[in-house]
Amino acid sequence: PRVVAGGEGAVSPDEISQNITNDILDKLLEKGFDTEDLSRTLGEEQGPYQNVFIQEMDVHNNLLGEIIRSLKELLLGFAGELTMSDAMDTLKGSMYLDRIPPLWNKRAWPSLRSLQSWLIDFMQRLTQLEDWQNNPMEIPRCTWISGLVNPQSFLTAICQVTAQKNQWELDKLVTWTDITKKESVDQVEGLSRDGAYIIGLSMQGARWDQQGGVLERSRPKEMFCKMPVINVRGVAADKADTSAAFFKCPCYKTEQRGPTYVFEANIKTKVSPAKWVLAGVALIMDVI
Repeated sequence: PRVVAGGEGAVSPDEISQNITNDILDKLLEKGFDTEDLSRTLGEEQGPYQNVFIQEMDVHNNLLGEIIRSLKELLLGFAGELTMSDAMDTLKGSMYLDRIPPLWNKRAWPSLRSLQSWLIDFMQRLTQLEDWQNNPMEIPRCTWISGLVNPQSFLTAICQVTAQKNQWELDKLVTWTDITKKESVDQVEGLSRDGAYIIGLSMQGARWDQQGGVLERSRPKEMFCKMPVINVRGVAADKADTSAAFFKCPCYKTEQRGPTYVFEANIKTKVSPAKWVLAGVALIMDVI
């Protein structure tokens, strides 16, 4: 039952939902991207990386539009100026129960977060795009790949840039991952020479031994191992190392795995890759 403790100063579920609605609107009303103006500014300089970030901006604009529209409509419902529809009632319930509203979820990325945690994550995603917008000719020194709605497109852009640079055939390239000694973005001094630096991945089922530079068993009670900065580059498929020295580690957007698959990372191992397959080892982008 949606009952709040009685007494003076007690807050009703509707008041809680209304307060959260106003708070979200205050944070997001001024957000948004003018992608058409940005495309005109870039002109012929718009390359694969620029295409990826502009597409990300379009997705976020669409989501922002739905969030602002639905919340403004809900406020009219609270004020008695509109009759509460089923959709508005569902949105109000989501505010109160700290869940991502279904209409927002359809336009967003897969997530197992609560609403408040999701909003913090959303703000960080917007910040990354705003930072890139200030210097659109270059990608970030280290891209927070977990903050992209479509990380696959960024990985494809890496291969496209490599193919253009070396006059190679795109369909014969694959992505290759090199795990660096850099543990944070602050340690990345410049752009990668032959690919792009990414961060934001965590390993489940095993851990990365930074000193030994190899995959190892998880420590007791350690659910996830935060991965260091990774250099992703495009290499010819026939030259990629397919030996047992590397474990092809699947990467997923959430702990739900299956439908959120992104790509395979190449991680060095001293034991047979079959051991890590049986252990269910994977990289997860969004760890709560």
